[in-house]
Amino acid sequence: MIARGTFFVLFFFLLFSIPKGGHCEMTASEVHEEVLELRQLISKLSRTVHAQNNRITYLQNAFRKQRLDCQRTLYTQETEVFDSSVVSNNLSPTHANISSSSNVNGVQGIKPKENRPMVESAQPVAARPSVIRKERLLIPITQEPFPTAPAHKTIAFYAYFSSDVSHTGQGQILKFDVVKTNAGNAYHRSSGVFIAPESGYYAFSWTSRIKHYGGTGEDHALELVVNSAVYGSIYMKSLTGEDGQATGLAIAHVNQGDDVYIQTHSRDPGSGAIRSDLYGRSSFSGWKLY
Repeated sequence: MIARGTFFVLFFFLLFSIPKGGHCEMTASEVHEEVLELRQLISKLSRTVHAQNNRITYLQNAFRKQRLDCQRTLYTQETEVFDSSVVSNNLSPTHANISSSSNVNGVQGIKPKENRPMVESAQPVAARPSVIRKERLLIPITQEPFPTAPAHKTIAFYAYFSSDVSHTGQGQILKFDVVKTNAGNAYHRSSGVFIAPESGYYAFSWTSRIKHYGGTGEDHALELVVNSAVYGSIYMKSLTGEDGQATGLAIAHVNQGDDVYIQTHSRDPGSGAIRSDLYGRSSFSGWKLY
């Protein structure tokens, strides 16, 4: 039965369809027939809309079911991959502590399936963490991830003067005669020169005390020479009745076979002797960083 509002719509439609300037040429029977035809058309359209709504609902339910089936299938496949990896890698939460006498279901060293680390089944599929990622995190490392590095060769030396050394003028190599450390045998006491056995970055330190003689004070400088080039220097000065001391530290890249040594200043001869005794040693040291 057509709603009352629809009937009024049809009535006004027929009313305004009558020509304005003339009389209505349709009889009451014709109007009734038109109304019946419109009612039939509306009923047909209503059935069509209802059928389409049912079809849409069916398609939505089918799509939802298909998506759930795909998620279940994917989860089952990931679980099977995880289980096969557990068996092949002898993986269990207490793998390192399993004794040789343990035997479960005829497979030694493998926990029962219910005791293996699994994802909680009650957790929604979309919120569960990746099983494959858990597999990567739980598989024990059975071999070294990187090749074993070769043993590091230590290169280091430390030497000092056994006694005071008279000032010898400018540009003279100092020969530190007491060698306390010489790992790698690269420092040569007879010449006072360190010859680098390997290329790399090295640290060098040198310390000197100046011995006071005259009444006006003494001063001189010592230079670090790397491969015949001055790399660093220190300066010492002593006043009347006092001694002076200075220490230098430098980091240098040295090639294999380069010479490294300490010399008096190449341009200024200075004055005063180099002091070295129980109260303080004038020394030269170095070591390879890497």
